[in-house]
Amino acid sequence: MANQEKNKQFEALLHAINHDLRTPLANIRSATTILLQDFSDPLTEGQRAFIEIIEQATTRLLDQSNRLMLFNHIAYAQTNLKPCQLSELLANVKKDIKNNYEINTLELVTESDPLLNCHTHTLSATLALLVVGDTKHQPDSLPEEPPSIHCQTQKDKLCFTILSLMTTQESSVSFIDLTSEIIRLHGGQLEIADLNGRKQFSFCLPFLAPTL
Repeated sequence: MANQEKNKQFEALLHAINHDLRTPLANIRSATTILLQDFSDPLTEGQRAFIEIIEQATTRLLDQSNRLMLFNHIAYAQTNLKPCQLSELLANVKKDIKNNYEINTLELVTESDPLLNCHTHTLSATLALLVVGDTKHQPDSLPEEPPSIHCQTQKDKLCFTILSLMTTQESSVSFIDLTSEIIRLHGGQLEIADLNGRKQFSFCLPFLAPTL
């Protein structure tokens, strides 16, 4: 009982830290984005460089906040999976990469809108991490080909193929372990490949039969 109580307290602490970090960080990055836009009084070169440093640091902290939330789910908050439409899941992914990483372009290719059994916010945050990749290894500028998620039906499962922004540098162990464990908890196995200088991630999840 003592250990259970400690675990609950630690889970609550992780949740509070994650929650308290995200709002001010998102506000800071929104402010830096506005400042980096050219208005009637544009920034000097030195001012722009300084604000870009702040923006990069803020994005990095938001990325760590995402990982903290996922770690919390793995360690303590393994709630029951619930039915979720693919369209809802992908909408959350687009929202995550826009709000947390300021990336507005994501190519989505789907054949249908099947029902999956998942923890929607946890899986969408994981997909967003895979799309963006490890922020330590992000290129300075976005590639010509945007990141993408392709969803293909194969018998009784849906297979995801994610072309990440991350280049084919060595991925951090924590990044791979964290995302792989979340995919495993959802019934899939994460596979990693290199494609044209970028990381490609893939996994399949079982369909959930709709209730009549």
